[in-house]
Amino acid sequence: MTLRRVALSTLLLVLVLAPSARAQEPLRVRVTPAVAPCVTAASPSWPGARVAVETAGLRDPGPADVLVGTGVEMTRALEGGQGVVNSDVEIAEIPWVLSVASGNPLRVRSLAEAREKGVEVVVLGGPAAYEARRALAGGGTSRLRESTDRQVLRAASVALLPLSLAGSGERIAVPEVPALRATAAVAVGAAQPERAEQFVRFLGSEAGQRAFAACGSATSR
Repeated sequence: MTLRRVALSTLLLVLVLAPSARAQEPLRVRVTPAVAPCVTAASPSWPGARVAVETAGLRDPGPADVLVGTGVEMTRALEGGQGVVNSDVEIAEIPWVLSVASGNPLRVRSLAEAREKGVEVVVLGGPAAYEARRALAGGGTSRLRESTDRQVLRAASVALLPLSLAGSGERIAVPEVPALRATAAVAVGAAQPERAEQFVRFLGSEAGQRAFAACGSATSR
């Protein structure tokens, strides 16, 4: 009889604590490399709850509540069934830059010069960088190497990448490459769909856009 009472008490305790434990779970936000620094900068400003930011492809397997990526990445996620259709919100634009080592030892001052001089240019990999790779391949003898590793991109002597990923060296505007459009959406199968929708709305709001752009690498929409 005593064992039964103990078992019943334990079950009641679990039932009481379970909702509270669920409420404390962080919102899982999956982001792609180009937008990761800005989402990380914006997350602490959201009053809703803790946010766990994971950098990965939007179509990668695994649990997620919110997806944040560039326009082309989000389109693929929505069409592929990873994002909830019509939940997507445009947040900001992130321009492309040539990031060169401090002092610019290779004397590269434009994308055209990088092509003409045949220097190795490290470019962000993945679908978000299609226009950047096409612009770099538009003539000349430059060598192209792709990477999604932020440290590799920042350590490169010359890198073509979104401003959000640029290191502390000199940054040169690249008007030939269209700016990336950061977009957020609720993930299909989100464990916390209501909070996910609230976070997406927050990123699309004026306050969210300001917080997103606080990474110094984006302009609000």
